[in-house]
Amino acid sequence: MEKIKNNNDYEKYMNDIFEISPVSRFIYGKRDKETLSHIENYMSDEYLEQIKAINFKYKYTNDIQLRETIINEEYYITNKLYLLLFSSYTNFIINFDYDNNIIYPKNKIYKKSRENDFKLIIKGSIERAKEGLKENITYPKIIIKKFLNEIKKYKNKNENYKELYNFIDKVYYPKCRNDIGLCYLKNGKEVYKILIRDYLGNLNITPEELHETGKKLITKSIKLGETYKSRKELLDDCIKYSKYLYDNIIDKYFDFKPKKKFIIVPVPKKLEKSSPLGYYNDIENKVFVNLSYYYEVDKKELNAFIMHECMHFFHYEYMKYLKVPKYKMYNYSNIALVEGFAHYMETYCEDYDDENNSFSLLRKIRLVVDTGINYFGWTYKQAYDYMNKYMEKKKTDNKNEIDRYICMPGQALCYLTGKLHIIKLRDDFLNKKKGTIKDFHRLLLIEGLASFTIINNKFGFKE
Repeated sequence: MEKIKNNNDYEKYMNDIFEISPVSRFIYGKRDKETLSHIENYMSDEYLEQIKAINFKYKYTNDIQLRETIINEEYYITNKLYLLLFSSYTNFIINFDYDNNIIYPKNKIYKKSRENDFKLIIKGSIERAKEGLKENITYPKIIIKKFLNEIKKYKNKNENYKELYNFIDKVYYPKCRNDIGLCYLKNGKEVYKILIRDYLGNLNITPEELHETGKKLITKSIKLGETYKSRKELLDDCIKYSKYLYDNIIDKYFDFKPKKKFIIVPVPKKLEKSSPLGYYNDIENKVFVNLSYYYEVDKKELNAFIMHECMHFFHYEYMKYLKVPKYKMYNYSNIALVEGFAHYMETYCEDYDDENNSFSLLRKIRLVVDTGINYFGWTYKQAYDYMNKYMEKKKTDNKNEIDRYICMPGQALCYLTGKLHIIKLRDDFLNKKKGTIKDFHRLLLIEGLASFTIINNKFGFKE
């Protein structure tokens, strides 16, 4: 197997991960037979023990980023968060079906081999779910019910899918919990704090502080203006603005422009119910727009939405241009930098109005509702009523947002928190006349997705 050539600890660590994870090798762009024909059984005890052994091997590394990675992974394993199964927000059945048929090369032999591997994952998920019931670690019933509805069409595909569906329906679902917050699980509040720290790139911010920040920043509700009348109309405007962005915005703020313009495509219909309004897939190198939301998208706000998603596209292209090592792109995990950078770039849209933009408002609401659910124990009704109070015409989106906060506690906090920290870094950099805005963006992104511990040190920034 091809190995990473350099010899620092994080690269050694990734070589060890490659030994047990064909999926990681695929993400890195490796296309050997073993990589294309297999996926690891991440539900097995054997795989869990292999991960533990790798983490122990590098536990005392001097690499700050690797040490942070291992600490967070150990906490994840110790608190058995791997027993939180069957998320309706990122449905592993639907995602495998999509990847196997679309993203991986269409080789029938390899495809069949991956399907055989996935059968083991399904069987393993049943055993993990049984363990989760014993430990009282499950998603809420409201999430499991949606998961069941999403995989209903798969249950007659083969006996494994049928066995999984029947197990969840008859055994697992009836015993799942009725509350929705992570705080109701054992050590839930402490686990949530660790998840926040990991998602926020090691920024030291408490749930209480995030909750209060969100409430202070929310000044009023926003009513949608003119929305789209059809899927086609929304897609056409997305493509139109992405071209404008490429032609008129990139050169103002960066010392690099991708050779190819942004690629905007619809979210596949089979993924619409479990997908957000938009996302970027770096393997396919495309921006996906969920056209089923057309009637909830305000025309005057589309530029901020497309700016955000296209900046994900640009971010990865820029890192490639800067020759950022792949492990810094794909294994460093500062989600607050990824999402915060895209949200921060929205402020460079022409006529951007933070106080009257529903996408900006949503990011503020997330601070309140995500922490409300997972730290302060809000009910589903409390969360839904709060969101509808400020965004009453986005009821479908609001429900999907709440599912997201339940299934991925803390992730939604990354957008605004990352944006605010990047603005602090930028203002400090420019005020001290250390360089231009283009210099700032290069310095910000050249370390890949490193934690803010590393980025702050690079800028010489202290709170």
